[in-house]
Amino acid sequence: MNVVFVHYHLNAGGVTQVIVNQLRALAELRDEERPKRVGVLYGGRHEGWPEKVWDRIEGGSLVPFDEVLMPLAPIDYDQLPTVREDRLADEVTAALVSNGFGLDDTVLHVHNHSLGKNVSWPGAIQRLAKRGYRLLLQVHDFVEDFRPANYRLLARAWDTSDPREIAERQYPLGAGVHYATLTDRDRRLLVLAGVPDKRLHSLPNAAADFVGLKPYERVAGKVRDELALPADARLVLYPVRGIRRKNLGEFLLHAAISPSNTWHAVTLAPQNPLELPSFERWRALGELLQLRALFDTCGSGQTEFLDAVSASDATITTSVAEGFGMVFLETWLAGKSLIGRDLPDITTEFKDRGLELHRLYESLNVPLELIDQQDDLSASLQVAFEWANESYGLAGDNKWQVARDIERLLADGQIDFALLPSRFQEQLLRAAATDTDAVRQALFEANPGLEGKLSFDGHEAATIDRNAAVVRTEYSLAQSSAQLASAYRQLIADAPSGEVQAASEGQAILYHFMQLDRLHAIRFEE
Repeated sequence: MNVVFVHYHLNAGGVTQVIVNQLRALAELRDEERPKRVGVLYGGRHEGWPEKVWDRIEGGSLVPFDEVLMPLAPIDYDQLPTVREDRLADEVTAALVSNGFGLDDTVLHVHNHSLGKNVSWPGAIQRLAKRGYRLLLQVHDFVEDFRPANYRLLARAWDTSDPREIAERQYPLGAGVHYATLTDRDRRLLVLAGVPDKRLHSLPNAAADFVGLKPYERVAGKVRDELALPADARLVLYPVRGIRRKNLGEFLLHAAISPSNTWHAVTLAPQNPLELPSFERWRALGELLQLRALFDTCGSGQTEFLDAVSASDATITTSVAEGFGMVFLETWLAGKSLIGRDLPDITTEFKDRGLELHRLYESLNVPLELIDQQDDLSASLQVAFEWANESYGLAGDNKWQVARDIERLLADGQIDFALLPSRFQEQLLRAAATDTDAVRQALFEANPGLEGKLSFDGHEAATIDRNAAVVRTEYSLAQSSAQLASAYRQLIADAPSGEVQAASEGQAILYHFMQLDRLHAIRFEE
């Protein structure tokens, strides 16, 4: 068996790291299970990718197979609505054949094919399936999960606004076409779409221990000097790029209501230019209100990332959406506790495997009495929901229904902070900066137990140790190796017939996400 990983690019990022980890996982397999050769087919961009990925692997096996890098520009991101599916399938086939990857002995492990980054790619995937290639389509992110620009690109290129027709082109079915998901939630969504359970595989990300993490005592003072913080300051680290779905308004709210000796820091600015304006607005607001919040601490030359991790007293997450949520696992491997927002869609399976996340909250309720112009809030929520629906071709005469849903959402006199459009989040932040004690008390009363979740009651050494042990067992490289081997084994046994069908209920994925209580306007506000 040979394996070819396929992705739009190999630039540093989440999916690229997954591919690196999967290459490492294959190296851990027994001789009889290892692929003979491994290829990586990508669009040509590879910033940060090593000349040989095995250079990153310490210990374990030597190079167990050839690694063949195959740049092919047409599979990279393409924002032009020009469909060239047959030609792209031909080019992929030619690249595989010229590098010795045959039809009968090769698994194509394709990452994020349906994300709308290249309108020709889903159709080319179908054509490759019809030619008899075995495909493992690993879904990291859904275009239906509030990525309307990508979705509109597909709709325009395919000349349809019908969610069923779009989904039929995104999610092919047939013998030799299998899917892999990072989470149980995503697996359930694909089952709803019509993917047979026997052709679904769970491939959660592996979590590795940090290499080069120094003891807290060695770097705590150094990092506080670099960040111009008091020597006795408590540091709460948000180890992410500050894109919109990371919910930086809520991050600032934590800074506003935390004890006076506590500082919060987000490590990196976004690389995507579309995300930068939002990041800069939140940074400017934090500075204007003199909140104890730092931005881009590890991207502006102030301090090294691993030093910041080592020197922190806790990790925070306020994200409203994740494809997998590595922060829920890696925090414990760094020897830190985790506070902030829970995402039960993602974390339920972590908890089922033994992880304790008792300092997270599922919602951060804001009493409506803290919001000025509540009628404007209702109107803003309605406009945002209607806009989101229209962006996905779901426009309809449902304004009264939406209005009733919003009324029910606000019926108990409060709303989750993350559901507030940014101008209302800003309004609350200004109130918190002006009258911190009153806002803090109102939030603690509206969220029983929140004060305890956010308190510094020691380092929680026992919980950290237990959680780290769970992560090292349940999300290890060895587990990943076994899961990959099982998926490939089942796929090889499922001989392609050349017949490809469409997912019968693919539109169910879109309807799952397009719910009012999942609508976070901060994700698509410009």
